[in-house]
Amino acid sequence: MESQKEKTGYTLNPIGHIRSEFDHRFGTPRQGALAPNSHATFELEPLWREKGMFDALSGFSHVWLLSVFHQNTSLRNPSKIHPPRLEGESVGVLASRSPHRPNSIGLTLAKLEKVEGDTLWLSGVDLVDGTPILDIKPYLAEADRPQAFRCGWAEDLPPLQVSCVFNEDARRDLTALGAAGKIRDVSRFEKLVEEVLLLDPRPLSYRARVNERFAIVIAGMDVHARYLDSVFTVISIRPFVSKPTSRPIPTHQN
Repeated sequence: MESQKEKTGYTLNPIGHIRSEFDHRFGTPRQGALAPNSHATFELEPLWREKGMFDALSGFSHVWLLSVFHQNTSLRNPSKIHPPRLEGESVGVLASRSPHRPNSIGLTLAKLEKVEGDTLWLSGVDLVDGTPILDIKPYLAEADRPQAFRCGWAEDLPPLQVSCVFNEDARRDLTALGAAGKIRDVSRFEKLVEEVLLLDPRPLSYRARVNERFAIVIAGMDVHARYLDSVFTVISIRPFVSKPTSRPIPTHQN
């Protein structure tokens, strides 16, 4: 017999929110492990603070983050989706990592850099700034890592044959922003931009546009680039003026 809760649905409240370096969905890595230089913090909501929720967690290297795709405003509930790398082919939504799901719930495996009170310092994060977190679980290799596995349609995908370079103007921007304290770790920021671009964040509808300028926002910086002949060229980096940049950019410092 169907329970009353199954009839009316379930109410889940966030236990906290992510503070990440990605202000928008566009440019956020599809998978955190593919952008290990992405940094973030997580802090528990006041209701759960000072209760020892993170006691003994510091001994783990990674954590699972169960999140809500809070910027997914689509009212559609597609049964099939078109992964960008399949170039128009479709798969069932439950055979994909698409955010357009029956329930807007995401799952991220992030590296745990350190635990500091009721705050977690993380890397390898694929979440937009402000993402609500529903639950956190430690990664257990003996339970979470299968001895044998298959990756379905993803096994047939050819590797992306692209590269990333910074032109002279972009490198001057990096130097100036670092000297002004706008970018705390220039080397890490450069690696993060490269990681994001090598995943080709452009929507499928834009990929036929040759040498067209586009922008992504990373860590409060407006990064402009072009794509031509399998090369992403970063052409300028400026503070993103549409949002205050005074928010501290997460950095993992001892």
